[in-house]
Amino acid sequence: MKLKVAEYNMEWMKYLFVNGLPINVPPPANKPEEDWNEQEALTVKSQRLITVLRHIDADIIAVVEGPDTLANGSKTAKAQLEAWMTTFNLTNRNYKVIEGFTSRGQQELCAIYDADKLIVEHTPEGNNSFNEPFLADTLEQSIKEQYKHFRPPVELTIKNKADQKKLFKMIIAHAKSKGIFDRVDYARYEHLSDLNRRKLYAECMHMRQRADKWIKEGDKVLVTGDINDGMGSDFYENRFGKSAIEILLGTVYEPELILKSALGKPKLGKYGFSPSSSSFTDTITKNWFTVLIDHILVSQDIKIDSSGVLNPYIEPSVTDLDQPLKDALKKGSDHFPVYAVIEV
Repeated sequence: MKLKVAEYNMEWMKYLFVNGLPINVPPPANKPEEDWNEQEALTVKSQRLITVLRHIDADIIAVVEGPDTLANGSKTAKAQLEAWMTTFNLTNRNYKVIEGFTSRGQQELCAIYDADKLIVEHTPEGNNSFNEPFLADTLEQSIKEQYKHFRPPVELTIKNKADQKKLFKMIIAHAKSKGIFDRVDYARYEHLSDLNRRKLYAECMHMRQRADKWIKEGDKVLVTGDINDGMGSDFYENRFGKSAIEILLGTVYEPELILKSALGKPKLGKYGFSPSSSSFTDTITKNWFTVLIDHILVSQDIKIDSSGVLNPYIEPSVTDLDQPLKDALKKGSDHFPVYAVIEV
């Protein structure tokens, strides 16, 4: 069975809603963009995101930075996203939404899926769940420390709607950011950078353990999301001798368990990495650079037919995009969606 899987960090979707309802105040056709008020600008952002999702036309879309869910259940990411899709006419498919454990922050992880084609279930492990504290030896010094996912990864079981057959298991993640957002001196900056990198490693080690378990039990596995790390060789990767994404990929000492990257290893160029799914300005040097931090990884028994990043700036595979879609990609989010057509 062929499926198109995508992942899209849609950048703080919570601001697209008021009291759980989508903001829908389109600006007049002749009103210039610089004169749009806040509600008009947020409405156009929604329209742009819908334009991108309609173009992707995926069977299942991992959503990062979805709208927030309140602990008391009075507002959920699922209900808001489904209302949002209805309001802005994402009707090319019978899309439904599923979410996992509630985040401790204000952004949720969800999946939008074609309910006519797939059954998608939230199936967290009863033991060592992603919403519970866990231990990890991030420095490989035989000393385990306690960590907890800030945003619990979503564990899904994907089934074929036609025959109820299980196709694969899936993890959607938004791993710890490496960024330092406080005003600090260089000594404190260095200390926080070390701690953030180790937290990122710990989260990926925990997800890798789950992938190992599933593969050993005979399941096909797909891991996707904003991992906040790539396969480059930045200062901290050299310092610690590893990267978070390579932890997720697996070890050469257990080759049968290694996950394949649908997008491959990005190449370093003048302005950063290509393919790239986002860009950042360095806090210290103020240099702008591109990065591939959105990933799709699959177990070896899943065939990848095609894959790519919908980056309208530099990716040769999308140079034929029409101008409205290019504008939607550039202005809809600070990330670009990644996708893969797989056979399971």
